[in-house]
Amino acid sequence: MKSSARVLTCAFALAAFPALSQEVPNRASPNFYGGQRVPGTVNVQTTVSLSVPVESGQEAGEQIKAAQRGFYLMAGGQCDLILQTLAESCQITNLTSSADLNRGSRNDIIVRGTVSMAVKLKDTKQNP
Repeated sequence: MKSSARVLTCAFALAAFPALSQEVPNRASPNFYGGQRVPGTVNVQTTVSLSVPVESGQEAGEQIKAAQRGFYLMAGGQCDLILQTLAESCQITNLTSSADLNRGSRNDIIVRGTVSMAVKLKDTKQNP
């Protein structure tokens, strides 16, 4: 009985080995959108940070939400800036953010995060 259990264990291990050797694409890469690579694009990543003073007498939660709105407006504007300067298309593929209420000497709200975009660059060929 012990030898048949060992044989079954080895058989299951060997059956799983080919599946473990397959290469899995890096889906965390910003050049993937919906699990698919965005063809013809480059990855552009930018970090955005926003600091807003806390207003006394107002609810901190509402002030944090307002600061986050400002962050998202700045993050969304990154594609606009890239489109004006070097790209013909831009798509946000990943966005991270965090908000901190700093009650130290400065007493402010800090929102920071990263915007990852799939960008198709403009054709730089010069026609005569």
